[in-house]
Amino acid sequence: MQIEKITKDAITEDGTLKIELKYDPKRNKKQLEFHQAPEMYKLFGGAMGGGKTAALINEALMLGLDYPGNFGLLLRKTLPSFTDTVYPQLEKFIDRRIISGWNETKKYIYFRNGSRIRYGGLGEREDDWDKFMSGEYGWIAIDQAEQFTEEQFTMLATRLRLRLPGIKYFFLLSCNPNVGWIKELFIERNQEDYVFIPSLPEDNRENLPTDYISRMKKLLPSLSYKSLMEGDWDAVGEPDNIYVYLAVRAAMKRRVDPSLPLEIGVDVARSERHTSDETVITLREGLRVEIYNTAKGVDLMKTAGEIWECVAERILPRWKEKGIEISKEKKPSLKITIKVDADGLGSGVVDRLKEQRGEKQILYAKWILKNISPKVKKNLAVEHFRVYIKIIEIHGAGKPKDVLKFKNVRSEIHWGLRELLDIVSLPNDRELLTQLMSIKYDRNSAGQLFIIPKDKIKEKLGRSPDQAESVIYSLADIKPVAEPRLTRL
Repeated sequence: MQIEKITKDAITEDGTLKIELKYDPKRNKKQLEFHQAPEMYKLFGGAMGGGKTAALINEALMLGLDYPGNFGLLLRKTLPSFTDTVYPQLEKFIDRRIISGWNETKKYIYFRNGSRIRYGGLGEREDDWDKFMSGEYGWIAIDQAEQFTEEQFTMLATRLRLRLPGIKYFFLLSCNPNVGWIKELFIERNQEDYVFIPSLPEDNRENLPTDYISRMKKLLPSLSYKSLMEGDWDAVGEPDNIYVYLAVRAAMKRRVDPSLPLEIGVDVARSERHTSDETVITLREGLRVEIYNTAKGVDLMKTAGEIWECVAERILPRWKEKGIEISKEKKPSLKITIKVDADGLGSGVVDRLKEQRGEKQILYAKWILKNISPKVKKNLAVEHFRVYIKIIEIHGAGKPKDVLKFKNVRSEIHWGLRELLDIVSLPNDRELLTQLMSIKYDRNSAGQLFIIPKDKIKEKLGRSPDQAESVIYSLADIKPVAEPRLTRL
């Protein structure tokens, strides 16, 4: 990157450098409001064409000038997306005379006053963002923050600790309307030191093509226009979202008593190491669902052990008495079903579980008989008591029960959760909400419904919807009593 020399006519009498302004926030009053906001955590945008990336970059540049020696981090989720969107605007707005160097290999910009900007993409692999966690920053800015997880936001915020006299720390974010952690953190909670400055295309009209807004109105579906152009956070969702936002929120607020059946759903990460994918274990007790464990990547033997731990530590103590069912033959038993995503590495988890199942059934039955109350034990036909563990392999591309309506098993069980949202109790978790709302469906030429591939969802979301998949697996075979519309695995 070419650095411009400072000429004498660029210096005022008092030695100040005259900077060429390529950005005028007075053309967009919302941008000016964003720059003047004193809060530490500042979210700007909420609509397409609101000038959010330009505001983010210029706020970052001013922080480098206002605090000599400052060190900031400018990120998007991936380097290709940064290169396509943020980098051109960075080139556009920066005055080359204020910088002494631009290392495109290391992705550093050096100011003449000692300030620095580090930029790039956070990355897809689990260890990609470790390189940013060693820095101590005065400001951090992330564009399209909806592609980041709340954990990533929180961990990055811990790095705002650059020691510089008089420094004021800032965490800057931009995004389009989105469900999940951003909406709750910046809009619903109204927390101290957090501010959301909404900016719409109408606010940024002077910086847009004259026909931009009218073209978008013709191009976008009504719901998308309300969300992306009018910044309506309650309109988040599109006609092809398989789950309705308000229905998911209601399910997360609903509380139901745990009951039978006892099911475990397991979504296995697609890579063993250095990945953002998660292995997620979800426990379902009747219509009550909870995420038991999440882990980055997958260790096949460890995952199998964590599933058995869920049985031993959560199911057995809670259900050792009230979970016992009596068959028509008056034989008592406790039944547990474990459903595992068996595509890819998940098949190894299934194999290990099946190897251990017989031994575990005997071990758990002995434990229950030893730990139940004398009163319950007295009324049992102890010699016939058994623990039955059913292990189901889930193959998303497999043949569905209803071949007329669904393309595959994955589509069928996703639709099953959709039909349960008015009665089920889901974990009240912002990340789960975000993942569920990222899942879309379509129909093929045969009229069958199918879910958009997981890789496509990951590309847009910035991560794999593993928690959502695990929850769906745990509920895959529920059949409502009042309205038996669901298919079963």
